[in-house]
Amino acid sequence: MEKIDIAAIVLAAGEGKRVNSRNINKVAYPFLGKPMITYGVELLRSIADKVVVVIGAFSESVKEALKDFDVLYAYQEQRLGTGHAVKIGVGKIASFSPSLVLVGYGDHLMFYKKERVLSLIALHRQEQSAVSFFTVKHENPNNLAWGRVIRDKNGAVVNIVEQKDATVEEKKIKELNTGFYCFDFVFLNKNLDKLEKSAATGEYYLTDMVKIAVKQGKKVTGLPVPFDEVGIGVNRLDELEESQRLYSMIYKR
Repeated sequence: MEKIDIAAIVLAAGEGKRVNSRNINKVAYPFLGKPMITYGVELLRSIADKVVVVIGAFSESVKEALKDFDVLYAYQEQRLGTGHAVKIGVGKIASFSPSLVLVGYGDHLMFYKKERVLSLIALHRQEQSAVSFFTVKHENPNNLAWGRVIRDKNGAVVNIVEQKDATVEEKKIKELNTGFYCFDFVFLNKNLDKLEKSAATGEYYLTDMVKIAVKQGKKVTGLPVPFDEVGIGVNRLDELEESQRLYSMIYKR
């Protein structure tokens, strides 16, 4: 079996309830003239040897959006959270035994730059980390509803807490998880089964891999980047409009 260095997983199985979609996955919505998901797939195809797209709701619309791309598909029949989705995706690449696995969201990769992703990979390898991910600072963190990055007194990342599960004090933290990860494949593959359901949502959170790594004494790296390089992501139609406006302003398109 072919052995590869880097694999990537794009999460695109969600139902998009907040965009009230009835027949098209939100990642297939047009974003400045082309399907939203194509931005992330183009980016990751330029870096990774194999790209897996995890599909579920309105899967045919995602396949149609990516008909011109060389990707593998993994079907998430039950939507049980990001950790479960990545487990489904890993099933498609395990036989290739990659060194690293990149993970990102199909509705949140439009702003990312290849050079910045390569810098995350380089830092991940330099630090010999089990998990690395991008972070951003935001003055109004509750507006984004992203996970809070928890660091110890020495500045080391020890956890990511989702906003739904965060305490009042944790919600005040302004360093946020952007949702783009670089994993050591052996660590990821070995520990996905250790994820436990969230008491708040009943889902398996990929972010809990950070806790697992820390518990095992492995390195976790959070790389801060400018907010302009990650954008706001798209969960609602107004965010789709705002995200396109920001992209046009930043990239003058």
